[in-house]
Amino acid sequence: MAPVSTSSHGQAEPLLAPKLRNEQASSPLTPTASGAIKALAILRGAIGVGCLIAPHWSCALFRYPIPASGAVITRLLGAREIVLGELLFTAEDKTSHDGGRREIRRALWANMASDGIDVFSILFGVATGTMGKVPGSLLAGGAIAFLGLGALGMRGLD
Repeated sequence: MAPVSTSSHGQAEPLLAPKLRNEQASSPLTPTASGAIKALAILRGAIGVGCLIAPHWSCALFRYPIPASGAVITRLLGAREIVLGELLFTAEDKTSHDGGRREIRRALWANMASDGIDVFSILFGVATGTMGKVPGSLLAGGAIAFLGLGALGMRGLD
């Protein structure tokens, strides 16, 4: 087990030390960034709930028919969407020294990574013929829109 370094006050120091409490708190998020982040979190959660409760209907919105056995995979993706949306929705912490910006940034990166992987997976599916062009365009368009919201939110964190 690695030794834990201690600060001058004798307290254990975490791997990523937080800013000192006497440092000035960061400014609040811009209305645009805050709106983009909240919209992304709510939309992601709503899509997740839709996929979890009504997978066939949710996929039909994107003109992507799924067999009865495909409902399980759609529900798994719905659970992922709910978790990512909740992670982003609860990341802001107005009591922390940075207003939760570090956690918001981490949640945005997780959301954007997921959406980026989705776009490439859809492109691969369309290119190999395992997904139609219309559902691929609709699904990729949604993922790209989510990437845009994430980037807009990320831009407002600086």
